Amino acid sequence: MGRLRIGPDRQTIRSVVVDGTKQRIFSDMQTQSIIHKVEEPSENSLRYSGWRIVLACHICVLVGFAAVFIYSFTLMVKPMQHEFGWNREQISRCFTIAALSVAMCSPFVGKLLDRFEPRKLITACMIGLGIGLASMAGLTPRLWQLYITAAFVGVTGSGTYQLGYARVIATWFQRRLGGALSVVVAGSSIGSIVLPSLVQGSISLYGWRATYLYLALLPLLLGAPLTWCFVRTSHRSSSTPRQPETGNTFREALASRGFWLLAIGVCCVSLSENGALAHLAPMLSDRGLRLADAALVTSVLGGSGLAGRLLLGWLLDYLEGSHIAAISLLFAGAGIYLLAHSFNFRSAALGALLAGLGMGCELDLIPYILRRYYGLHSFSTLYGSIYCVFCVAGGVAPLLLGHVFDATGSYTGLLSIFSVLTMIAAIAMLALPKYSGSEDNAVQRERLKRQESDLLNIPEEGVILESH
Repeated sequence: MGRLRIGPDRQTIRSVVVDGTKQRIFSDMQTQSIIHKVEEPSENSLRYSGWRIVLACHICVLVGFAAVFIYSFTLMVKPMQHEFGWNREQISRCFTIAALSVAMCSPFVGKLLDRFEPRKLITACMIGLGIGLASMAGLTPRLWQLYITAAFVGVTGSGTYQLGYARVIATWFQRRLGGALSVVVAGSSIGSIVLPSLVQGSISLYGWRATYLYLALLPLLLGAPLTWCFVRTSHRSSSTPRQPETGNTFREALASRGFWLLAIGVCCVSLSENGALAHLAPMLSDRGLRLADAALVTSVLGGSGLAGRLLLGWLLDYLEGSHIAAISLLFAGAGIYLLAHSFNFRSAALGALLAGLGMGCELDLIPYILRRYYGLHSFSTLYGSIYCVFCVAGGVAPLLLGHVFDATGSYTGLLSIFSVLTMIAAIAMLALPKYSGSEDNAVQRERLKRQESDLLNIPEEGVILESH
């Protein structure tokens, strides 16, 4: 005897007795729903929903703290100096305060992203960043006002760079995670190319105060709405109150070798990268290069950084992460070493090319390896902690190089030490443990089995038709 139940949601489940055991066979709408989920376009297809999320995240990173504040600040130094009479060291502290605020807040923001819906937190941070940038337009000669505003911009900005968006992307992608992350973090590279010229033109036409108001509109009218409407975690994620994300806890990750190897590598590349970037133009001009050639070398560094993020991010989906990390840090260290010893345009351009290719991958390499090693349970907390290391090292390096130059009249010695440390860290990356994508596939299979089990346990209510 078999029973055919038609539930109130117009689904049908057929029950049959085989060898004395009751079994159910799914049919009609629920079966089609399961088949539809299984047959959703793969991550290789542009029709896959995750790529629309990637595009939205790319634009949001482009209008977030990493691009809008960082690449516009250097152009605001002279106008502020002219209007208020502050010296450059006083104004530069504003940037340091903002950067350190991001560093200190990143681990805490990461913990919040692991516990709550990222979309809501990132949207609130975007609104806060817009308010902070608009407040810069209302500065007075009181120096403390500049520093408080900078701290507010840093705190709110800590939720608008790649940290939150990487969390979202990690729920959408498995096989193409590296390529997806590379597109997202490329938003800051595009910002480094586009924003400076736009900001300089706006300052010339409307002044620096109005320019800050225009910059505030980017996160307020573009970043916040895009995040709220489109930047959603995947329905495939297992993040529910009953089924938390799989992976290691924060303490378990801290006890692992891979976390500390990655943190050391990030620290070394940040020392080399930010130290070289902050002093690149004066260092090359001191050696006889024209300012136009020094600017061109800087452009080569930025362009190769964008190419490195896209290329090495794509390769992450095909090669072991430890190998990509080693290649990335080796290129960065070798390039910085060439720059430290360059006395002509050709060697400087070659050094910038190599350095950019290596330094361009660090921001997508970090979340990719963390996702593969430790899962999503404490993903953002771990990312925020390592990014804190990146920011602190990046803030210390320019100060150390400036101090050494004032004392010795040369950047070469300390910059060479930074580059050699980066190349040693590249070799250490080979000691990272291997990861496998089989766990992700197993998680997906287990989730599908739970869905089927939930269907089997549907209460028998509705219309029942019996047949003999």
